[in-house]
Amino acid sequence: MYNIHIEDSSGVLSTLTFEPNKTQNLMVFIVDALAEDIGDCRGRAWCGTCMVQQLKGAFKSNKIGDEQTILNKYSEYFNTRLACQIFLNADLHETTWKVLDSRQFM
Repeated sequence: MYNIHIEDSSGVLSTLTFEPNKTQNLMVFIVDALAEDIGDCRGRAWCGTCMVQQLKGAFKSNKIGDEQTILNKYSEYFNTRLACQIFLNADLHETTWKVLDSRQFM
């Protein structure tokens, strides 16, 4: 079991436990665990509504698919990823992520 820390769009920090590869991706995990309303395109990396910002930790992985195109629109935010493109694995252990409120991008 691994821990991940998520600051929701209201600013509440939660420590959640996960098993690697048991959930489709970080977006689904956040929706299920915290009832956040994110992921309008259902994980296709088209909309940017599941954008998260890495606050702490050593997680690094390549951006895949259309993720970089979407993130380029919001270049003022550093260390951002689309939660739908992050797979739950041991590399996420003890990292901290903030769910960015997609309403601020509209």
